[in-house]
Amino acid sequence: MKHVARRIFTWKFYFYELLLPGLGAMGPARADAIVRTAGWASTYLRPGRRARLKAAMDRVNTLLKREGDDKAGWTALAESAARFTARDYPLDGTSDAEALARFDVVGFEAVQEVLGRGRGAILVGSHLGAHVAGMHWLYRRGLPIRALVQRPKHVSHDLDRRFDAAAAPYPQGEFFLKRHLTPAAAIERMMQARSALRDGLALYLNGDIVWDGSNTRTCRLLGRDHEFLAVWAELACLTRAPVFFVFCRHLPAGRFAIEFKRLAPTTPSKPEQALAAYLAEVEAQVAVDPSEAVAYLTWPCYTDAPEAPVAQTGPGGEAAPRPAHARRLPDSVTA
Repeated sequence: MKHVARRIFTWKFYFYELLLPGLGAMGPARADAIVRTAGWASTYLRPGRRARLKAAMDRVNTLLKREGDDKAGWTALAESAARFTARDYPLDGTSDAEALARFDVVGFEAVQEVLGRGRGAILVGSHLGAHVAGMHWLYRRGLPIRALVQRPKHVSHDLDRRFDAAAAPYPQGEFFLKRHLTPAAAIERMMQARSALRDGLALYLNGDIVWDGSNTRTCRLLGRDHEFLAVWAELACLTRAPVFFVFCRHLPAGRFAIEFKRLAPTTPSKPEQALAAYLAEVEAQVAVDPSEAVAYLTWPCYTDAPEAPVAQTGPGGEAAPRPAHARRLPDSVTA
C-alpha cells in the first residue's frame, strides 16, 4: 500500500498510467502533438530544466559546427525528450498492420537475406531517438530475435507480452541482463547468445552502454571519452556473424523511421575497430537531428565525463580518427 501511495506522488504515475494510455484512443498525429507539447510545457514546471536543455543544444551545435538557421533549438530537444520518455507506448493496442504501417523502413532487405539463409545476425541498437519503438518493430515484424539487454521498464503491454512469449529453446527471459550478474550467469548468457547465432537467430544488443567493469573499450562519443561495453563486438569477432546497426527516429505525426546499416565486412576483425565504426555512425546519426540525442545530451552517464582534448587534424584538415582501447578488469566477465 505504501508503494502505491509513493507512486501517486511521482510524475511517472501520471505520465505512464494516465496520460499515455489516455492518448491511445486518439490518432497518432494528435497523440504525438500532445506528447510534444507536454515536453516543452514541462520546462515551466521543472526549475532549471530549460537552461540545461539550452546548454546541451549549444554544446552539440558547437561540436557539430551548426550555425544560423541550421542550429537546433532547445524546444526541439524538450519535445524529443517527451517522445523519448513515451518509449513505445504510442504503438500499444494497435494491430500488427497498423503498427508496422507507421514505420518508414530502410535497409531491412539485407537483414532478411542473411536470416533467410539460416545465418544468425547481430543487430546493434542505441539509445538514440525512438530506440524502444525500434525494438517494438523488430518483435512485431516477427523476426526470430532475442534481446541481450536489460529488460526495459515502462514499455507497452504489447512489447512486454512479446518478451514473455519468446519461449524455448531460447526463452527471452534467459537473455535479459542485470548490472550485477555473477560470472557464471554472465558466461551462461554469452554461451546462449553464441548458440542462438549459430542456430540462425538475430541477436539484439545496444552498442552505446557506458559501463564500469569488464569487457569494455575506451572510445569517444560527441567529444567525451567513455568506457563502452563491447560484448557485441566481441561476439561478432568470435562468431563472424554479420553485424547491422539499427537506428530508429521519430517522424512528424506519430510516425517512425527505422534504418539498418551493415558494418562493412572489410572492417578489421577486432572489437576496437568495430566499436569505433559503430560510434562514428552514431555521431553521423546525431548530426542529422541533434534533438533526437536525448540520452547523450541529458543523461549523467554521458554528460558527466570531462571534455576530451580536441582531436588533431590530418594533412587534409580532417580529424584524425581515434581508435578504441581495450580495458578489461579482473572482477568478472559480464555482458
